[in-house]
Amino acid sequence: MEYPRLKTLLIFPAILLGVALAVVLVKNSSKAVRIEVAEKVTAVRIISVPEVTVAPSLTATGNVRPSRVWNSMAQVSGKVITLHPRLKQGALIKQGEVLLQIDPRDYELAIAQAETGLEAIRVQQAQVDVQEANAEALLVIERESLALAEGELQRKQKMLKRKTISQSELGKEHRSLLSQQKSVQSLINSIKLYPVDRRRLVAELRRQQAQMADAKLNLERTTILMPFNGRIAEVKVELQQFVGLGSLMMVADGIAKAEIAVQVPMERLGDLILSDEIIDPTATEHMELGKLLGLSARVLLQQNEYLIEWPARVARLSDALDPRTRTVGVIVEVERPYAQVQPGRRPPLVKGLFVDVLLSRKPQTNRIVIPLSALHGQQVYVVNQEQRLQKRTITISSKGSDYAIISAGVAAGEQVIISDLVSAVEGMLLKPVEDAAALKQLLSAIQG
Repeated sequence: MEYPRLKTLLIFPAILLGVALAVVLVKNSSKAVRIEVAEKVTAVRIISVPEVTVAPSLTATGNVRPSRVWNSMAQVSGKVITLHPRLKQGALIKQGEVLLQIDPRDYELAIAQAETGLEAIRVQQAQVDVQEANAEALLVIERESLALAEGELQRKQKMLKRKTISQSELGKEHRSLLSQQKSVQSLINSIKLYPVDRRRLVAELRRQQAQMADAKLNLERTTILMPFNGRIAEVKVELQQFVGLGSLMMVADGIAKAEIAVQVPMERLGDLILSDEIIDPTATEHMELGKLLGLSARVLLQQNEYLIEWPARVARLSDALDPRTRTVGVIVEVERPYAQVQPGRRPPLVKGLFVDVLLSRKPQTNRIVIPLSALHGQQVYVVNQEQRLQKRTITISSKGSDYAIISAGVAAGEQVIISDLVSAVEGMLLKPVEDAAALKQLLSAIQG
């Protein structure tokens, strides 16, 4: 009977021990801690948008070629009897110097024959004048004889009425009158033909004069002169060689002007010459194209440590757009490409030289510019006053090789992001870092 009571007494200490242990655990337990997660900050490179004076420009490359090329074709045939002592490829020869001479004897003979023909015609003209004068004098005499014959016929008609002469005598006198009338009419007809003879001789004279002029012209063509100050590019003849009519004898390049043709992408050229002004090229055909489009040009050559420049002008555009590359040819001209040559430092602009052409437009003041690396289509990323990313839609006025001119969307002094962000989220927190080197490079590109 005592065993159940003993079990009950053993349970109470266990319960008390559990309650005490629970109290201790509750007192020693720490309260829940709230952990706050910090916002991620992204470092970006930025520049402060400058407002500057911009001279839009672009650079293209091309080969130098002469503005004037002369292909000397033989206008007469014959043997070459004289050659200029310096008629060799590359030689510089002044205008008016004799380059070669073709044997002129055949053409001198043709002149002599033409002179003989002219003299013969002049003799015939003089003969016609004398014949006409003689015929007119003879006509006077014949007319007087005709008058006498008419008078004699009338006298014999009266005598026949008086029957002092026979009818046969009157008939004889009548035949004599008719013969005299025939002589007079023959002379009149001859005199009428003399003006026709004169016209025929004048035509013959002109034909002979044309032959004379042709003979003299051919004689002049036997002597070949240098038509301008130039450089011999090619020689096709030798001394004592026979040249045929129309054969190529030599090629010479002018040195007064040189030109360079460069291919420029259509959109780049469009940005460069963009203007609100409306022009009519057909009404301003005598105006230089460069002035019409507001373009200036310089030719540049980097040789060792020297940068050599030549002033140039935009002369014309190519006749068609290249359908494959979508480029248009711009041809610039340089005056006196052989002037101010310094051996080892400043070469002449010789044919085939590979050079750069810098095309520039009139400077534009107070322009907002950003580097092309800051563009994202028609948007840029700006750091606002809360140091957060803001996307701006912009209006691009024109583009250079490394920069864009902005007409709306960004103001001077604002911070534009030039970093290549993998994920650009509107409102993301940023840590802007000024990139002085990028700004310097931008300003340098603007200045050309």
